[in-house]
Amino acid sequence: MREITAIADARRLGEVVELGTEAVPGLVAHAQSAFTQWGCSAPHERADALQAGASQLAALSAQLAPIHAAESGKVITQARGELAGAVRMVSRNAELCRYAAAEVAPTGAFPGGENDLTIVERVPLGVVVAVIPFNFPVELAMEKAAAALAAGNTVIVKLPPQNPLATRAAVDAVAAGLPEGALQAVYGDNEFAAALCAAPGVAAVSLTGSVGAGVAVATATARLLRPLHLELGGNGAAIVLPDADLDYVVSESLRGRLLMNGQACAATKRIIAHRSIAAELTDRFAAALSSVSPSDPLLETARLGPLIDARAAARVQAQVEATIAAGATRVLGGAADGPWFAPTVLSAVPASAPIIGDDEVFGPVFPIVEVDSAEEALVVANATSLRLTAAVFSNDWPAAMQLAQRLDFGGVVVNGTNNYRPPIVPFGGVELAGAGREGLGYTMDELSRTRFIALRRLRGGQ
Repeated sequence: MREITAIADARRLGEVVELGTEAVPGLVAHAQSAFTQWGCSAPHERADALQAGASQLAALSAQLAPIHAAESGKVITQARGELAGAVRMVSRNAELCRYAAAEVAPTGAFPGGENDLTIVERVPLGVVVAVIPFNFPVELAMEKAAAALAAGNTVIVKLPPQNPLATRAAVDAVAAGLPEGALQAVYGDNEFAAALCAAPGVAAVSLTGSVGAGVAVATATARLLRPLHLELGGNGAAIVLPDADLDYVVSESLRGRLLMNGQACAATKRIIAHRSIAAELTDRFAAALSSVSPSDPLLETARLGPLIDARAAARVQAQVEATIAAGATRVLGGAADGPWFAPTVLSAVPASAPIIGDDEVFGPVFPIVEVDSAEEALVVANATSLRLTAAVFSNDWPAAMQLAQRLDFGGVVVNGTNNYRPPIVPFGGVELAGAGREGLGYTMDELSRTRFIALRRLRGGQ
């Protein structure tokens, strides 16, 4: 058993069974057995079961929100929002499942095919392993699991090591109305996770996590040519041009960056500002953040809680100190105190500093890079392998749009935080930011495959 405690005050919250690698074959066999029933069930049956699961989860949300806030450090208002988003994700995937339909391929476009009828349908893969991170575990578990289940797969959810309790309860609530073994929540260490992802009988892996975790899973499964759906983080950039509304830039950047205490993949982690407005923008960031301090995440007024653990805060501290050593100036911020880390503003950050490249900062740090032109800003923004989302702030919409089209990221926002993830967009990155796309419909496509059935000469003829 593993005891789980609150980050802010170390009080005991609960415990979870920690499994070893010897448990993996049984878990997969259980999911395979459930697949024989679930995989051939009618879409309306799957939709009804998922809608019932959404209702079960909705009924538990008020109870789970404080647990989620305590074990993750996420402020309570955000914890409630995440649970509400998880309910919607299950419900909306149920509706997609209910009305999913096959397509007809245009075989009449080719000589000899005009009398054929070819149906193209999407079919499930089998057993899907979903590996969940600590930052948005409930919502991401539901996004992956509900889409996979809607497509007819069975799912094994690998819970995050730091904060599994709320996610386990959410998964159990949705699983209650499904065939036994169709949706399982499991907990184990990195060795267990690697064994699970590479186990015989697993059809696909959907993972959200670090680049290291993604590479480890890709390595462990390479010989199997197993489909991998990976979202591995990002070093998002916000380009601020001279004509931008600076107060709006600050408010939008804080709204996105402070989500989950600065531990969101799509948040703005690099601010690239034209030199003519960089000093003023820096002052406005410092003023806006001076009243924001980490506090008990269960307080209704909390805007910022602790990082996921003391080790995470120490890593952010080391990244800040390395950036200062490279020539940056700390305008606001201090030292880590256990898991607590105050908002930090860094000015005059060299474009060559590691955190402006591939050294993603998972904490409330606002590094500001000064550039002399939009072209230079574009070069700095694109100079990372972690190209998930980016933003452009300008009152010149045509110029902003032209710049947006040259940002080589998975998604670009003009005049808004790049921490933008409504469920109807294809969310995912470029290069080391991941492979595949998540969102309503997109995740279902990633976790299913096409199959065609051709009826030759159905319409007569030769």
